Amino acid sequence: MSLKTKIILTFSVLMAALALIMSRVGYYSVREIYLEQLSDQASRLARLAGGELNPKYLSFLESGGRDSLAVAYYSETLKTRAKNILLADAFIFNRDFEVLARSASGSAAPGSDPRLRLNRSEIQGLQAGESAASLPFKGGDGEWYLWGFYRLDESHWLGVQESAARLAQVESLSGIFWGIGIAGVLVTILCGWLLARAIARPVERLVQFSQLLGKGNFSAPLPQGIRGELAILANALDKMRAGLAQHHREKELLLAQIAHEIRNPLGGIELLAGLVKEDLQRHPGQPGTEYLEKIQQEIGGLKALITAYLNFSRPAAAQPEWIAVQEMAEEVRSFCCAGLREKKLSLSYTGEDAQIHFDRQHLRQILINLVSNSIEALGQGGSIAISAWQKGPRTLIAVSDDGPGIPPEHRENIFEPFFTTRSNGSGLGLAICKKLCRENGAEICLGEGLPSGEDKTGKGTVFIIKKLVNQEGLP
Repeated sequence: MSLKTKIILTFSVLMAALALIMSRVGYYSVREIYLEQLSDQASRLARLAGGELNPKYLSFLESGGRDSLAVAYYSETLKTRAKNILLADAFIFNRDFEVLARSASGSAAPGSDPRLRLNRSEIQGLQAGESAASLPFKGGDGEWYLWGFYRLDESHWLGVQESAARLAQVESLSGIFWGIGIAGVLVTILCGWLLARAIARPVERLVQFSQLLGKGNFSAPLPQGIRGELAILANALDKMRAGLAQHHREKELLLAQIAHEIRNPLGGIELLAGLVKEDLQRHPGQPGTEYLEKIQQEIGGLKALITAYLNFSRPAAAQPEWIAVQEMAEEVRSFCCAGLREKKLSLSYTGEDAQIHFDRQHLRQILINLVSNSIEALGQGGSIAISAWQKGPRTLIAVSDDGPGIPPEHRENIFEPFFTTRSNGSGLGLAICKKLCRENGAEICLGEGLPSGEDKTGKGTVFIIKKLVNQEGLP
C-alpha cells in the first residue's frame, strides 16, 4: 500500500468517524435540551394548575359516580384552568391510575388510562405539592404530547397534557444531522486526498530525483516548491548530489590522468620495439623477432584497454543529429567485416527505415560494441540482426543474435563496469554503451522486445536501445 493511500485511508477514517459522532452528538444534544425545557414547562404548568385546585372534595370523586356534583365541579374547574393556561388537557386520577375528572377539552372521557402506568415510578415518587413530567408520547391524533403530574393529596394527582409538536421538528433534524455527517465524510475524503497529495507528491518527486542520482545523472534539477521538513531532506539530497558529482569528477580525472601517464610510455615502448624489429629484419636469421611481435601485440592490447578506460570515464559530449539506422548498420558491417568473415557470420538489417536523433560517433561505437560481443559469443555460421522500429513516441534499435544467450545469474550485472565473463575482456564494453546512451538521453536494456516478425533468431541475446522522438527536431 502506497504512502498516499495510507494517508487518505487514515485521515478519512478518523475524520469520517469524528464527523458522524459529532453529527449524532449534536442531534441528541438538541433533542435533550428541548425535552428538558419541555419537561420543566409541563412540571410548572402542572404545579400552577394544581396549586389553585381545592382538594377537600376529592374524596367525593370516587364515591359519587361519574355524574356526581364533585365530578362536574372538578371538570368545570379543570376546563377553566386548561383554558387560562392553554393546556391541551387536564385531568385528576387516583392511585389505581383511573381518571376521575377531565377538562371538557380532554381527548378522552374519564376512566382508566393504561398509559399512566408507564409513569408509575415518577407519579408515586411525588410528595404532596411536588410536580414531575413524563416522557414524550404520541397521542391518538398522531401528535407528540407530554404529561405533567402534580400530587394533590395522598390518593389523588393532577395530570396536564402539554403539546410537544416541536419534537417532530427536532426528530426531523435527525435526517439533517445524518446529511451533515455524510457530507462531512465526503469532505474529509476530499481533504484526505488533498492532504495525501500535498504530502506524497513532494516525496514522489524526491524519490524520482534520488533515482536519477542513483543512475549517475548528477545534472538532474532539484525539485522546486518543496517546503517544510521535506525541504530539509531536499537540501540534504542536493548536497549529496554535489558531493557525488565532485567525487565522480575526481574519479574521472584520476582515471584519465593515470591512462594518460601510462599511454605515453607505452607509445615510446611500442616505437622502440618497432625499431628493434626493423633492425632485426635487416639481418635475417637473428632470433627474437617473434618476441618483439608479441610485445607489440601486448602493447596494442594495453593501448586499447586504456582507450576504453578513457571513453568510459570521459566520453565526448553528445552532438545529436538525425541518423538513418540502416546506413549506420552498413557502416558497422564494414567495420566488423573481418570478424564476420572469419566465423562465417551473417549481419542483416531488418525492420523499418527508421531514423534516430543521436550522436553519430556514439551510436556507431555502441553498435560496434554490441555486434563485436555477438561475434565473440557466436560459433561458426551464426547470424546477427540489427532492427529498428517506432513504438509510440520512441525509436527502438535492437541488436540480436542466435548465440547461447546470457546466463540468468549474469543478467543483472552485465552493464556494471569491469564485469566480464571472458578471460581477455575488459568489462567496459556494455558499461560504455550504457553511458553513451545516457549522454544522448536514451537507455539500453537486455530483453526480448522485438516486434512481431522482426526476431528472426528465435533465441540468443537481444539488446534494445530506446530513445524518445524529439518532435521539435524532426527532419
